[in-house]
Order: sequence, then structure tokens, then C-alpha cells
Amino acid sequence: MGVMIPCEKIIEKAIEVKAQVIGLSGLITPSFDEMVFVAKEMSKAGMTLPLLIGGATTSKMHTAVKIAPNYSTVQHPCIHVLDASRSVTVVGPFWGEDKEEYVQDILDEYDKLREEHYAGLEERHLKSFEAAKKLGSKIDFDAVPPVCPPAGGTGVKVVDYYTLEDVVHLIDWNPFF
Repeated sequence: MGVMIPCEKIIEKAIEVKAQVIGLSGLITPSFDEMVFVAKEMSKAGMTLPLLIGGATTSKMHTAVKIAPNYSTVQHPCIHVLDASRSVTVVGPFWGEDKEEYVQDILDEYDKLREEHYAGLEERHLKSFEAAKKLGSKIDFDAVPPVCPPAGGTGVKVVDYYTLEDVVHLIDWNPFF
């Protein structure tokens, strides 16, 4: 249907055309919350269509933890699809003899992913704000110029006075995995 289509329009159109599947694609992070909202609204509307989740910013973990709990059963699963070209192979088994087993395997996998996710949250040992401040980086702005454009400066800035070794410890590698 395109981008930025309101949830109610998606549901109305799916009912009107007797859709067999609804697919949502997220290109930017705000799409995450909208996908959760659509899943909840589909559930409220009593829909029983499979819901496919895909797009650049989505993941199987996000689908399992945030979206599937709002709308996913053996009759109408919510499944992450790596990209649109793979959606046919994902939905094909919905109409086969082994649908329940296929979907149950996915639901079991998502249960396991949720357990891992929540177990990881329990294992976190967060420091107090005061302790975190003590561990913070101490920057000597007189020794190395700060990395920020001068007041009013716009455009591309070349910062060539830092090496990769200087900044690698500042990179949050989680999004890359």
C-alpha cells in the first residue's frame, strides 16, 4: 500500500481484498512501535491472517520480543522475514499439510529468543549514576581539539587528528551483531 499508511487503512484494505497475509516493512526505527501497534490492532479486530515483519531495521529478536507476543498463534503467526524476496518461501508452508508443525517450530524458536532476551536483562549489573560518572572518560580538551564543528559550522568536517585506536573503545558494537 505504500509508506506511512495508517493502521486502520491497512486493516480495512486487508478485509476488503480478503488478503491472505499482511506484511509490514520497517525502514526506520519509529517503524518498530508502529508494527507493535498494528499487531495489537489486528488482534483487537479478531484478524487471523499471518503477519510478516521485515525491513532494514527489523530483526528476528525484535519480532519475537516486541511484536509476536501481541499477535501470534498457530492459526495466525507473526514471523520475521529477512527481506521481501524470501517472503514466498516463508508463507508457502502456511497452506501445506505441515502448517501447524512449521508454525509451532517458529513459535518455539521465538519463545526461546524471548527467554534469552529476558535472561540477558536479568544478568545486567547496572552501576549507580555516581559510579558511572567516576568511570567516565576524562577528556583533556587542551591536549586534543574536541570533535565538534565550530559554532555555526555546517557541512562535512574532516577529523583527521584521531586514529582508529583512539576511538575504537567508544564504539557500541551491539548494532553490528
